[in-house]
Amino acid sequence: MRADVYPTVLNIPPAEELAGKAAVVIDVLRATTTICTALANGADTVVPILTPEEAFQVARDNPERQFLLGGERKAVIIPGFNLGNSPLEYTEARVKGRPILFTTTNGTRAIRRAAGADRVYIASLLNAPAVARELARLEMDAAICCAGTHDQFSLEDTVCAGAILEFMAGPGQPVETNDMGLVARELFRRYDGRLADLLHLSSHGRNLVKLGLQDDLLFCAQLGTTTHLPVFTEGQVVLPHGGLSGSDGV
Repeated sequence: MRADVYPTVLNIPPAEELAGKAAVVIDVLRATTTICTALANGADTVVPILTPEEAFQVARDNPERQFLLGGERKAVIIPGFNLGNSPLEYTEARVKGRPILFTTTNGTRAIRRAAGADRVYIASLLNAPAVARELARLEMDAAICCAGTHDQFSLEDTVCAGAILEFMAGPGQPVETNDMGLVARELFRRYDGRLADLLHLSSHGRNLVKLGLQDDLLFCAQLGTTTHLPVFTEGQVVLPHGGLSGSDGV
């Protein structure tokens, strides 16, 4: 079994190279953490959208769906949107039973770019162990796709990729990976137990602290708090029936 790590949106392989593989999309700060949280708290679906303008248009064209609009640009809520990109906003009271149109600077682009894989999982530190167990169960080759920050390498996504690799491997079940995967796994081993420290070191983490979003970092740094396995299918992220390794909320 092989699982290679790709450090940014721009490095995600084209559809023909993803065919026959499982893809895992990671944007720890904060898109995939927020998606996992929204679905764990009962959101009906999360639709990754590339631009705010497209989100407004889809909402106007489908008034009966009563979409919530969520997302950010430059880490702050988009004017006219219901929610930003903080997972702490996506409470059960706000999102249960609602479909969400969601657009972010990095994460939603990465999800759409990975769509050529046979299966596309949405991962964060919150559900990294569960995603790893699922990949090990499938015994499919995987592409672990980090969103990065503004098309650049990010510590937080890389350490999450490393966590997935670490939890995938087991006695008699080695996992081959590329050089980026080796770096990711060593980064996780170094910071396991103090992931919040690493997120505070990261450039995106420092920016969020400047914006007063310290609580977001602490939330996003939690490891293994949910076993939900969101999947991107038919243009939306959902929790499929039978697609959970648990039934917990966040």
